Amino acid sequence: MDDQTRQLREQLERLDAELKVTKSVDEGGRTILHKLQQDIQDLLARSSESPDLEAHPFAAQLRRAIQHFEVTHPNLVASMEEMVNTLSTMGV
Repeated sequence: MDDQTRQLREQLERLDAELKVTKSVDEGGRTILHKLQQDIQDLLARSSESPDLEAHPFAAQLRRAIQHFEVTHPNLVASMEEMVNTLSTMGV
C-alpha cells in the first residue's frame, strides 16, 4: 500500500469514528451521515486495492455534508475539509 493510500485509509477511519459519535443532528443530517458512513465503509473495503475515487460519489457527498454541518458541527466539518484536501491532492 503506497503512502497516499495509507493516508487516505487513516483519514477515512478517523472520519468514520467521528461520524459514529456525532449527536444532535436533524433528519437530513442523519441521512447525510448515514450515506457518508456507507461510502467510507465501501472505500475502506476496497482500500487494499487502489480505489477509483474519481468514479465514486464520495467527494460530492462530502462537500454536501460540509455545507449541511458548517454551522452546527464545526469539528466534524474540519475533519471533512481535511478529507477534501487529501482528495484534491490525489486529483479527485
